Amino acid sequence: MQYKVVGFTYNFDSTNKPFYDVKYSHRSILNIKLVMKTLLYSILALLSLNSFRTHAQGKISGQITDEKSKIVEFASVTLLKAKDSTLVKGALSDGSGSFEFEKIPLGEYLVNISQMGYKKFFTPKFSLDSDNPSVKLSSLVLSEDSKQLAEVQVVAKKPFIEQQIDRTIVNVENSIVSAGATALEVLEKSPGITVDKDGNISLKGKQNVMVLMDGKPTYMSASDLANLLRNMQSSQLEKIEIMTNPPAKYDAAGNAGVINLRTKKNQNMGLNGSVTVGYGYGFYKSLPKQNGSLNLNYRQGKLNLFGNFSGNNRKSFQINEINRKFVENGKTLSGFDQVADSDKKNSSVSYKVGADYFLDSKNTIGVLLNGMSGNYSELLDNQAIVKNSFGIKDSTSITKGDINNGWSNYSANINFKHVIDSTGKEWTMDADYARYNTDNTMMYRTSKYDLQNILRQTRNEDGMTASKINIYSIKGDLVYPINKTSKFEVGVKSSYVNSNNDMRFEFLVGDLNNRILDPTRTRDFLYKENINAGYLNYSKQFKKLSVQLGLRVENTIGQGTLKGVELLNRNYTNLFPSIFLREKLNAKHQLGLSYSRRIDRPSYEDLNPFLYFLDPYTFEKGNELLKPQYTDALEVSHTFMDAVTTTINYSRTNGVMTQILQQNNALKLTNVTKYNIGYVDNFGIAFSVPVPITKWWFSNTYFNLCELRVKLL
Repeated sequence: MQYKVVGFTYNFDSTNKPFYDVKYSHRSILNIKLVMKTLLYSILALLSLNSFRTHAQGKISGQITDEKSKIVEFASVTLLKAKDSTLVKGALSDGSGSFEFEKIPLGEYLVNISQMGYKKFFTPKFSLDSDNPSVKLSSLVLSEDSKQLAEVQVVAKKPFIEQQIDRTIVNVENSIVSAGATALEVLEKSPGITVDKDGNISLKGKQNVMVLMDGKPTYMSASDLANLLRNMQSSQLEKIEIMTNPPAKYDAAGNAGVINLRTKKNQNMGLNGSVTVGYGYGFYKSLPKQNGSLNLNYRQGKLNLFGNFSGNNRKSFQINEINRKFVENGKTLSGFDQVADSDKKNSSVSYKVGADYFLDSKNTIGVLLNGMSGNYSELLDNQAIVKNSFGIKDSTSITKGDINNGWSNYSANINFKHVIDSTGKEWTMDADYARYNTDNTMMYRTSKYDLQNILRQTRNEDGMTASKINIYSIKGDLVYPINKTSKFEVGVKSSYVNSNNDMRFEFLVGDLNNRILDPTRTRDFLYKENINAGYLNYSKQFKKLSVQLGLRVENTIGQGTLKGVELLNRNYTNLFPSIFLREKLNAKHQLGLSYSRRIDRPSYEDLNPFLYFLDPYTFEKGNELLKPQYTDALEVSHTFMDAVTTTINYSRTNGVMTQILQQNNALKLTNVTKYNIGYVDNFGIAFSVPVPITKWWFSNTYFNLCELRVKLL
């Protein structure tokens, strides 16, 4: 549930699955139930949080090889209590044969390792204590086994919300929060995130969030992104990464931060999959919604194939009430009382198919194809009562609208990963191509009546818009651990975008077959943008202090033309530093400090000088002279028992892009467009409190208070 009261956002989610299950399947049958006990003392007030206990203090790691010193990857690793062999945690070794267990209570343990074609392996008993809280296991050598193992199933659980030095992670997979929901609805339940009625996403009270899919930019306008997330099933998501101050590795776009949606990639051996079907029904206007998805995965030997197919169909409605006055020199000239009622239909199908091929223990190549297509339609019924200077009804204008939008998006990715050695050194490369197509047809029929409801004037018009966006990008990243406590990262990226937008409006006269082109609303806008970037990132772990420093440089080249005439030509370079500090005061308390600089470039939709109409009196248009805005953000956080988090944040955005309402008193026209107006200061404080009520009931409470101060220049 979500409640909003005067700037406060309160999220409450009750679920019998606060954690999600991760299942790894091998050929040995073993069912293990994970038992976790959480002790919680009462929370007397929202701003006065009392402690609940946890014992997670240690870390265990290791690397697995065989008798020939060959790395054993994707082995099943289970951490057991030495006293009674009770399961504590489960994991898989990665491509370098390494694994790690974190936040382990102090005590005595042993590790069991199993992999098809090898004998089961048990380590000797070892201890975690205050003098030795970190253990790196050695001599983890598996022996070949001629016998065929049966199937092994290991079950582990992750908390619904995790805190890391530079991000908050929401583990969506198998959570009751995501059951039958869309990706947009899951975002609404995530800490710090709000979604308005139009699907615009805000993070801690700030808009202009950059949304990624599996670490890749979506390059979509706010409306297109909302449409994509409404048609994406939550069953496709594994987790959501929320970064209010993102590290230098990520693009500098988005003054509110970055939200990265990680989709599922099944690692189970053999053929497996899942089917999800959902149905919802709204009692008002009897509006239904249906969705379904199919997930398939096949993994054998060096090959992993995966795919997801989903469909969505829903109906909704929206009612807008608008009251406005036209004032000049303090005197009211006229006014409008307007009600716009719209019924919407939305249907789509999407797919994702891909393959990973493990060339050897150090090299992996993968391909990925994503696609989505659908149709959006809207019936408008807009009634505007026009009043004179005395507030008395003068006339009535009724506009009927019929809008149909067909769209299709598809993308392709090829990626390569090379593990340099067992210490974590690796480099990766990605090449991407994406194409977004939309075709929109609009029909508006307007009738104007006098005081006696006699028809005095009609206005009939049809409109057509089309957008075609091509995106190309290539990037490379190197991760280079210097030693056990420090790491160096470097990367480069180049992207190119070509956005072609066409708009045409025609007036229909006489018998509606005679069409006259409206030159004021006929456009052919082409925008090209090239961004080249590079970054450096360094992280260091001291005894209790974690430090991460980054610097990113981006060069942007943009050119826009309207009907072949150049409207803008830009070439600029910026530096974007980032700093993260995290101090572990003791076993219960941690302090964090972060700073980053961000940029928000105008979207292609904002730069496009098209006119989007609600009725003949109300419209929205782009501004081809709009410039980027820059944000400096600072955040201080306190984490209690790795669970209760308090953050205080401040940011200043210079050259802020803001919607401005403009009115033409003589023609009684109102339009909205964006301008760079000055700067905005944003102050905020937020609390995130996970509360396990019983073994089957869990809640997460999030509270956010923010204040905006705008300075016009």
